[in-house]
Amino acid sequence: MSEYKFASSIKSKLRLNIKLLARDKGATSIQIDGLPDYFHNKILRNKRALVRQYPGILQDKQRLVDFKIFTLMDVDDCKDISVRKNYLAGHISGLGQHDLKPYLHPIYCRENLEDALTDIDFAYVAATDRQKRHYLKVFDPVSGVIADEATIVGLRDRFRHSNRSNFDEFLDYCLAHQFRL
Repeated sequence: MSEYKFASSIKSKLRLNIKLLARDKGATSIQIDGLPDYFHNKILRNKRALVRQYPGILQDKQRLVDFKIFTLMDVDDCKDISVRKNYLAGHISGLGQHDLKPYLHPIYCRENLEDALTDIDFAYVAATDRQKRHYLKVFDPVSGVIADEATIVGLRDRFRHSNRSNFDEFLDYCLAHQFRL
């Protein structure tokens, strides 16, 4: 849930034209070893189904243009060591020759998001599941952290120096694709 809430907050504050997919808006987790099943749903089963659902995705012949699918996952509950290592290396096990495989970009937190946020001394780290819903309010004047480009760049830079996550790669993409007037 925390990755979904955190990404939702960033999406909102940067006014990103991205779609966040999750089970029950992040309330039900998807495990790393369950990603192959998730990528066989009616929307993600192939490029044609994806573009049919989201016609705004640009295509150049058979290639999707400037398109990525980020999978934001904690790896602490992955029981299969080889699947875990593969994910940390930037690959998702069990997808075979899936049509969207070239567009997948695994984002990991070695244990969980809260561990990664603690590692970078982030202003707010949820201690309980109940507090995770507050990630929507993280970049809020009340919290003392106001989301603007400089704040997100600072967050990205702190993640870049952490070995607990590669969340900076997702933030790079978000910063490059934010809405500008």
